[in-house]
Amino acid sequence: MNYEELKAATRYYKENPKGVETMCKAFEDTREQGRAEGRAEGRAENQITSIQNLMDTLKLSAQQAMDALKIPANEQSKLLTMLKSIS
Repeated sequence: MNYEELKAATRYYKENPKGVETMCKAFEDTREQGRAEGRAEGRAENQITSIQNLMDTLKLSAQQAMDALKIPANEQSKLLTMLKSIS
């Protein structure tokens, strides 16, 4: 490596037990964040499918379908946007 500071930092995170622990924690946090984002995306996709099913089957509006599913008001605008992008 051309830069001593970078070399020292790399050595710290690879060889020093505290550095290794710090890096492991950072990777675990990143993995958990990705999982949480994936779960949220999956829930949103499921809600969209449920809304579409209610709209098709019972001929409800999107708003009526979301009310029937008891989707909180703070999530409804995001789901409406997703519905419009699909249509």
